[in-house]
Amino acid sequence: MNHWGRMGAAACCALLLAGPGLAWADVVPARKAKADRDAAAVEQRLAALGVDSSAARSSAERLTPSELRFFAEDPGRIQNVGGLTGGEWLGGAVFLGLTGFLYFAFVSNQ
Repeated sequence: MNHWGRMGAAACCALLLAGPGLAWADVVPARKAKADRDAAAVEQRLAALGVDSSAARSSAERLTPSELRFFAEDPGRIQNVGGLTGGEWLGGAVFLGLTGFLYFAFVSNQ
């Protein structure tokens, strides 16, 4: 038994000396690099929605890394809520015009 123990210890020492790379851990990318990529994705989505680049950058900087990751996973989660879209304006105008037409059509018949 003593002989096998010495052989095992010698083998371990030889492996450690011959291949120190065997004991190295995998290189994990920095969290900052991932957060920068997520921030860039959020900024691109904001720019696509019509936000100017400086406002998009400042908005992305105010988000936490977990929030950046959430929005970068699906950029469609970022929606324009600061104003009405062109379709909403058109729909409102059609509704208002139709309401006005129906009101005057019924009032003028009486």
